[in-house]
Amino acid sequence: MGKDKCEICGKQLKYVTQIDMCRELACEFCGRVDLVNTFCPDNHYICSTCHAKGAIEVIEEICEKTEIKNPFFLADKIMKHPNFKIYGPEHHGLVPAVLLTALKNNKIKKTNGEEITFSDTKEAIKRASKIPGGWCGFYGSCGAGMGAGVFISIFTGATPSKDKERTFSIQITSRAFNKIADNLEHCCKRSVRISICEALDFLKEKFSIELDYKPGKCSFSKINDKCEGKKCPFF
Repeated sequence: MGKDKCEICGKQLKYVTQIDMCRELACEFCGRVDLVNTFCPDNHYICSTCHAKGAIEVIEEICEKTEIKNPFFLADKIMKHPNFKIYGPEHHGLVPAVLLTALKNNKIKKTNGEEITFSDTKEAIKRASKIPGGWCGFYGSCGAGMGAGVFISIFTGATPSKDKERTFSIQITSRAFNKIADNLEHCCKRSVRISICEALDFLKEKFSIELDYKPGKCSFSKINDKCEGKKCPFF
């Protein structure tokens, strides 16, 4: 985005030069309050510390502290961070991270009865972050869809030697891939939303866990030059 636009909503930033025109605003990500002379008309603000973080760091920090229960809201919040690009492999770790965090905040336990912890989220990010960018086109395996598989693997405690758990992990990945293969150009934001949708449906069908959250409309269309527009189900 241009340097003069808000990195949260895309509106033109305002600059003031006098102290009495400055505003006290809370950072969208960490909540820190600063007196600022550059701000969005809608009062969006990102502090310098958060602005300097890397994408994986952002996922971990927000997921560790948040109380958000809706995985779509949480994913959008993280993807709006300035260091989270329109495209990139950081989206692969995002999918299992927001799903596990959402389940934890909804007080849903793993299939073995244990509580979901931040350590589970960190393990999910570590696994999914190993998936390189561009795999959808070069290897036929979208990293966001694989992230859904990582999520179910950790949720069920899957290993290569566990029959049902391993099968569940492969099944959700297959389902996500089937929907991501939509005859459109790749879009990491769309793939993240599809993967979350499929994971929530899978939880309902296989484990009777019903989380009634909907993705809503995409807020990244205006800053994505390759957006497919009305062809996308989230446009």
